[in-house]
Amino acid sequence: MNAFKDWASSPRTSVAKDGSLAFESPVLKAALEEWNRHAAGAIPKRSSFTAREVRSFVGHLVIFERAGDDGYRIRLMGTRVTAVIGEMQGKTLDEALPEDTVRRWKIALSHVLSALRPVRIVSTVAFNSLDFLEAEILLAPLCDEHGEATMVFTVATFRSGVAVKGALQNRQNA
Repeated sequence: MNAFKDWASSPRTSVAKDGSLAFESPVLKAALEEWNRHAAGAIPKRSSFTAREVRSFVGHLVIFERAGDDGYRIRLMGTRVTAVIGEMQGKTLDEALPEDTVRRWKIALSHVLSALRPVRIVSTVAFNSLDFLEAEILLAPLCDEHGEATMVFTVATFRSGVAVKGALQNRQNA
């Protein structure tokens, strides 16, 4: 848990600590509403989400699945996320992303699966020279067909321009 707190308090990342999950993006609000509808007091199963239910945000949807002790596989990756960061569906994080980015994502995904509750993250995109983009992300746990929380329902939106000032400051401070 200390790794998550350290990462979440970095200058490039902001994590809602009050539990309000006050998303700015209408896409993320709809995704959280759908996750909550299926949760009904328990962690929903991945199989409980139909294509019809996720159609308003499917392009922004990514499903991660824990693979082994310290790995994650990208099971599903929506076209809007792919258009921004590239095609990674079917790959492990280690295969798809730079080492530092993998470390940060493993911290966030592991936190969601251990806390068993949704998290809101706002962060500058920190690879592929995309530091002019800010991502607002919903991460929420999902159960597999055996009822174990092994997946993370992730919905991401990106905004350009808003992160430029922070990215420039980070470069100057590096």
